[in-house]
Amino acid sequence: MEVILAIDGGATHTRYAAIDQSGRMVAQAEGGPSNHLQDGEKNVRATLAGLLQQTIEQANLRRQDVECISAGLAGVDYDGYGAGAMQAVFNDLGFERCLIHGDTEIAHAAALGGDPGIVVLAGTGSSILGVDASGRRVKVGGWGPFYGNEGSAQKISERALTAAARAYDGRGPSTALLESLTETLGLLDFRNSISFLYGPDATDIASLCEVVYRCAVSGDEVARSIFENAASELAQGVMAAACRLGLHNSPVVVSYQGGVAEHCPLLVKSMRQKLAKALPDACVRPPLWKPVVGAYLLACPVIGWKAAVQP
Repeated sequence: MEVILAIDGGATHTRYAAIDQSGRMVAQAEGGPSNHLQDGEKNVRATLAGLLQQTIEQANLRRQDVECISAGLAGVDYDGYGAGAMQAVFNDLGFERCLIHGDTEIAHAAALGGDPGIVVLAGTGSSILGVDASGRRVKVGGWGPFYGNEGSAQKISERALTAAARAYDGRGPSTALLESLTETLGLLDFRNSISFLYGPDATDIASLCEVVYRCAVSGDEVARSIFENAASELAQGVMAAACRLGLHNSPVVVSYQGGVAEHCPLLVKSMRQKLAKALPDACVRPPLWKPVVGAYLLACPVIGWKAAVQP
């Protein structure tokens, strides 16, 4: 059996899928982060090696059955910047035929099946990739946690913590976020969040996004406003991509990927409403497949396979 080993490597999770020539997924595995810019090459190498072995064993494959590794990684940009280091990791693991993509590239390919359009990637981080009919590409966002990540789980959680702190101090409106975040963090008092979040065992705040969303759907206005602002920022990114591609007055397909987009319908609904006003010719539709399938789709023409995806 020959397979493409497709990889979706994010800042929080890494997903592997062994997919054969018929488009059948014969094995899957999932593990921790694989962004070498944040977690270091040594840690990422260990994650990738472990999941690789797990996937091969699950499908009773031999290493020589892997026709190609195709990886979309959070630490690699859409133009290939950062790919060299990860290419070396897979070569060191014994695989010479490797295609290294940015995570936005595989997200785009999976969401639109290789067709032109604009895809919002809203997960732990965020970025937007637009592709026109000629293949020209533009990226918006993707600046990371210090001065980017608008609409991401990390930024939503950060703004929720800010809102809770303001409510605690009496500087901002009352919000259910204060009690919910205190409870989720296992604290007796929100004041203790300082040592908890800044200490040596600091938690990943992006994981708090789920709590913020629960508060939003329960009717908390502060939490809802955070998602409204996130949707506005993502919509602005889509509009910027459309303008740079000259598609702002033309029909354009828009889709989305990532954990926030997938699990927070309020965000997608609000973004859709904002785009309906700003880009009336845009058609917003759900993604066709998950990003890991995009890694497979990008590899097929390179190795001479006819792309096919089975349910």
